[in-house]
Amino acid sequence: MPYATAGGVSRADMSDDPAWIEIDESQYAAALAGMQSGKIVSIDGGFDLVDPPKPEEPPAPDPEPDGPPTVVTRAQGKAALIGASLWAQVQAYVDAIEDPTQQALARVALDDTTEWRRDSPFLATAAAALGLTDKQLDDLFVAAVSIVL
Repeated sequence: MPYATAGGVSRADMSDDPAWIEIDESQYAAALAGMQSGKIVSIDGGFDLVDPPKPEEPPAPDPEPDGPPTVVTRAQGKAALIGASLWAQVQAYVDAIEDPTQQALARVALDDTTEWRRDSPFLATAAAALGLTDKQLDDLFVAAVSIVL
């Protein structure tokens, strides 16, 4: 005797498995023909052949973030500062920090990080010391993110 389950049929004895129901020979033949034409077997409420579910729509792409970029690579940041003729001023600012610990931390932020973040405390302090406005800093990030080295 043939049996059906969600998605398939079998001639093996599945009487001990509650996931399978007994079907007759005509249902078995219909299931085989239906599966060849793209239908799937359903046993929800009894034997039936149904269309497969429609594929889910892919998720909409994330919207572009508002505003300028907030992260650039260190190399992009340095190149943007060089392009804006600000690199020497940044180096002079770091050299002028009197506290040795603060100067060392500034050098780490400037030379050792892999990325420069717009929300970095060092960046905010250095930008203020150089007299850069938020708009100028944003413009530097916009310029930096487009730099390919």
